[in-house]
Amino acid sequence: MMRTRPTLGSTLATSACLTWFTGCAPGAGGAPNPGTGPFETGGSATGGWGPDLGTGGQVIVNDPTDDPPTPGCGDGVLTEDEACDDKNLTNGDGCAGNCRSLEVGWSCPTPGEPCIPIAICGDGFVAFPELCDDGNANPGDGCSATCRFEVGFKCEGMPSTCTPTVCGDGVLEGAESCEDDDTVPFDGCSTSCQVEPDCTAGACTSECGDGLVLGEECDDGNNNDGDGCSADCRQEPGYVCTVPQPGGYMTVPAIFRDMRASHSDFQPDTVEPRDMPVPGMVAAMLGSDGKPSYTAVSGSYVASAQSFAEWYTDVPGTNASFVSTLTLWDNGNGGYVNRYGPNGEKFQKIKEPSSCWCGTADQPDHDANGNVIPCSYCPYDADESTPQCEEPGSTSCSPGGACEDYFDCILEGNTYYGLVVEEEHDGNPLFFPLDDSTFTDAGERASANIPPSFGGWLEEPGAPRHNFHFTSEVRYWFQYLAGETYALDFTGDDDVWVFVNQHLAVDVGGIHEPVHATLVIDGTGQASVTYAAAEGGATTRSGPTDLGMVDGNVYEIAVFHAERNTTVSTFKLTLEGFATSRSECGPICGDGIVSLGEQCDDGVNDGGYGECSAGCVLSEFCGDGIVQEGEECDDGNNFDSDGCGSACRNILIR
Repeated sequence: MMRTRPTLGSTLATSACLTWFTGCAPGAGGAPNPGTGPFETGGSATGGWGPDLGTGGQVIVNDPTDDPPTPGCGDGVLTEDEACDDKNLTNGDGCAGNCRSLEVGWSCPTPGEPCIPIAICGDGFVAFPELCDDGNANPGDGCSATCRFEVGFKCEGMPSTCTPTVCGDGVLEGAESCEDDDTVPFDGCSTSCQVEPDCTAGACTSECGDGLVLGEECDDGNNNDGDGCSADCRQEPGYVCTVPQPGGYMTVPAIFRDMRASHSDFQPDTVEPRDMPVPGMVAAMLGSDGKPSYTAVSGSYVASAQSFAEWYTDVPGTNASFVSTLTLWDNGNGGYVNRYGPNGEKFQKIKEPSSCWCGTADQPDHDANGNVIPCSYCPYDADESTPQCEEPGSTSCSPGGACEDYFDCILEGNTYYGLVVEEEHDGNPLFFPLDDSTFTDAGERASANIPPSFGGWLEEPGAPRHNFHFTSEVRYWFQYLAGETYALDFTGDDDVWVFVNQHLAVDVGGIHEPVHATLVIDGTGQASVTYAAAEGGATTRSGPTDLGMVDGNVYEIAVFHAERNTTVSTFKLTLEGFATSRSECGPICGDGIVSLGEQCDDGVNDGGYGECSAGCVLSEFCGDGIVQEGEECDDGNNFDSDGCGSACRNILIR
């Protein structure tokens, strides 16, 4: 809609907010009025109030898109009344059809030539192909460093405001690819509302958006167009999509269920742990509910099939479930394993301190300032003018001593001892994921021992009280490729069962001391398992067993575990060859298509004002905040609403 513009009788400078910009308050002298521009909340792109021109009145001006073309618009010659001229009168190609403004998301460096698309992630304007732009390039705030939606967020507006999505609220939004009104995994929709494979029929069926590339060009774990992998899992022009392996760690979903100590199957101290497991406690195939089925055997200490069914299903008053994850760390040998420390630190067995004598408190060495050097020994110092020993006494902590690699020094009585790491172990000998759970009745907590395989039998220092009565359910998906070898190592107590493609592959049932099991799936899909007491006892072997897998299909690994006895709680899970990741799609610099992660791509990328340089980043350009040759202003953006025109130059109105 055209508005009538009064005759001003002179030229108006856009940098003084005197033309068609909204967002200038009367009498503001050209200063922007936040909140009223077309790219601000509550703004309008259809005109606004201009400044007081000293005539006692206010001048209503037009949005440039409503104005007719300049007299020479479309001739390819840039004149003083034009912001650009790309030799046509078409909107949507970078230069407005009336030549009075540059369209946001474009650069028009050469009059008479086509404009080039640009997308500056972090400038606060959502320009194609960006899905969001929150005014920064910081990851983790909902809009990624390449202006993609991040899992767990939704983003709206310009600049984008990103807020967490609520998985389980029944509203599909943001980066969610599913919603099922809960946050429980293993039901088709994950805890972060990402689609899970359906494995109820054996081989899993994979849907677009579940992060598994199966019969698809790509799958980046969402159903968004414009991020390299389309909503129907096709690789989009301008991108190349790959499936990388995990980096330093991977996480797998888990459900932990807190069981009451009074439950008939969870024995505090009434059962003496066995050396080896009790085989045959569960059926060879998962039940129709995807859970193990109990088969009565001697020595299982399970009351009934009904009581066993309560281990892995939610029964109010009997158990309480907690959704979580299990982090597995790169072990440097092609596998991923859980560890004791929160940042992947291995469990350390410390050498007996008394074996590392490192001096005495009344005869330490001193530094040049006279300060005591712990774990040092100075039997004499003949020169009182120097605090340091001329010939320090030799100790276990001295260079070349048995404890020279000590990491800390302790003082017990009058003696210094060095602390030295004797052994390091993967896995966790103090696996208590539910110490902060719901049940706090008497008998629900007990102190723990560390088994010999982790440096014991030793009582945990400080003897804290732990929750020993719980079960674990971990599921993971992988694509089976014939000819490849897959391995799973497990050390644990008490009960552990591993199912692959619903077939029982690892059978470590019963109340027992830590037992180690190694599952190997060979190139033909046959599984063999070796069992050994973790303390180096007897070894048994089972298999080979046909797991019924077909080359190229996706299958589920399901690990079921129970802790029933208050002696130790050891858990070590190592996956090797099973790792899989969602697609990561990156831009192809030089193909002439601007993709997420690129500021520009003109196919040549040889630089120049307003043009694309090597690496698909812009050279100097209007909107970089630097007034370049040929510019009359540059406020760091290409908006026409804040006092500096979209072309960074003053436009004359005739």
